[in-house]
Amino acid sequence: MSTVSRDPGTGGETDGGVEVGRGSGAVFSGILLSRVSGLFREALVRGTLGLGTAASAYTAALRIPNLLQNMLGSGVLSASFIPVYSGLVDDDRERAGVLASTVAAFLVAVTGILVTLGVIFADPITSAVAWRLPPDAHVLTVRLVRIMTPGIGLLALSAWSLGVLNSHRRFFLSYVAPVLTNILQISVVIAVTAAVFTKTGLAVAVAWAVTAGGLLQFAVQLPAVLRVNPHIGVRTDFGDPAFRDFLRRLGPVLVGRGSVQIAAFLDLGLASLLAISALAALGAAQVLYLLPVALFALSVAAAELPEIARTGVGQVGELARRTREGLMQIGFFVTFIAVTYVFAGPRVVGTVFDLLPISDLSGDEVLLISLVLGSYALGLIGVSASRFLQNVFYGIGDSVTPARYAVVRFTFALTVGLLIMFQFDRFFLYNHQITGFGQMTNLVLRPLPLSIRENQDLPLRLGAVALALASALGAWVEFGLLRRSLLRRFGLQSLTDRHWRRLVPPSVAAAVLLVVLGRLTSSLPTGVDMVAAVGPAGLAYLLLAARARVPAAERVLRTAMRRPSAHRDNLD
Repeated sequence: MSTVSRDPGTGGETDGGVEVGRGSGAVFSGILLSRVSGLFREALVRGTLGLGTAASAYTAALRIPNLLQNMLGSGVLSASFIPVYSGLVDDDRERAGVLASTVAAFLVAVTGILVTLGVIFADPITSAVAWRLPPDAHVLTVRLVRIMTPGIGLLALSAWSLGVLNSHRRFFLSYVAPVLTNILQISVVIAVTAAVFTKTGLAVAVAWAVTAGGLLQFAVQLPAVLRVNPHIGVRTDFGDPAFRDFLRRLGPVLVGRGSVQIAAFLDLGLASLLAISALAALGAAQVLYLLPVALFALSVAAAELPEIARTGVGQVGELARRTREGLMQIGFFVTFIAVTYVFAGPRVVGTVFDLLPISDLSGDEVLLISLVLGSYALGLIGVSASRFLQNVFYGIGDSVTPARYAVVRFTFALTVGLLIMFQFDRFFLYNHQITGFGQMTNLVLRPLPLSIRENQDLPLRLGAVALALASALGAWVEFGLLRRSLLRRFGLQSLTDRHWRRLVPPSVAAAVLLVVLGRLTSSLPTGVDMVAAVGPAGLAYLLLAARARVPAAERVLRTAMRRPSAHRDNLD
């Protein structure tokens, strides 16, 4: 018979040592605060920079030093460090502390070398990655890369802290720590805008805030790390079998991440061959696109990873149950957001990026970002489910399969993007309308002339939409491959039961309401129009899903109905 106890780290209940309580809720709360503050920061930065040279340089500069974060950040450590550390910490906390200390020393050495190389060789790296940036954008990008690289490197140590705390079921602090970085950047944007404002000056100031924020994000977690395991920092042992196990898992993940990073750089290079607005439009749309992935997919995946690692591959039934429930929980929330992005994209983008008084986005710029966002949203369910399934593989000790399929995904997306992006760049926006159809040819595989691509006074081009569509298709390819492999591993017929089909009628109803209410509320002010359309559509989606007995919808309704009664009981 299993015993039920309460874990002091999260307040959640554990069943036989496996938490079934509030882990994902703590992660969700931390990520929610982090992402909301990050969304406000990005709305300030990108709304003020617009889609011109400074915005393109800022987007490119963020992507280049992100190599460190992507190669040695939370995703890599989730796959290689957390399963090993979680397996030790319950039985031998001292040995777990030695492992954590050794991994930290390893990260300091590696990131120190990479940061130094990134600062010294920022110019050739920028030339190699963003192939055809205009000269002014190239110079500014190099400057921003040199400023931001040390801060991004510090985020690798922040990811190490997250790995330790998550393994001890301390989820909230690690995911809320980026709020401090966001507050710092928001303060910088407001201060620079209130002073002598130039778009170049704003980009430089935000870059310095990124570096300072990386240090702050690591510093705020370190005391908690040392508290949960006092053995951390006492000694290192690079010959420890546990560290060798970490390195064994790390290798395939780095290969996968490396291929993903190369693909991301190729994506950046492809975007630099498009009209000047493409990079900035992609960066702005990704802010909203990645929000539900972080809030729902990553929160569930992060909470489940240590528990899956503790469960072990021998308990197939329990692993399958956790996987099925995680996918359903993610699918319920992400599906409505995807529908909203597709059918109410301009209202969402206008509310987020164009509502602030200092915003400098034109109507066509808002429309371009919303078209890119809607294209990304077509793959939102696929990419969210893939992120969760990747962590399932990591938890059972298989880091090779997700890496292999990540290569397939990005190879597919880059190939499709290359085939269609130049064709899409022949289309442009003029007075909120897509035009340029007269320039259609059978197949275009060459960029527009440089004089057209660099001219910021010409209408906005749609090449970025093509890259977003290719990314969406790639996400579904990856999900299909991961799902098929996991079904074979578990010996099951399905991981997505009938509840997924029950989401179809609510989704259709929400889409119809978004379109109809969008037309009826088009004369309302920005922000109010979004609430007037998205609010009723969301309520209809929730009620219809609950009526269809979708578990996640039923839980949301029960929670909403329980809180007022609980409040009245407390008053009595």
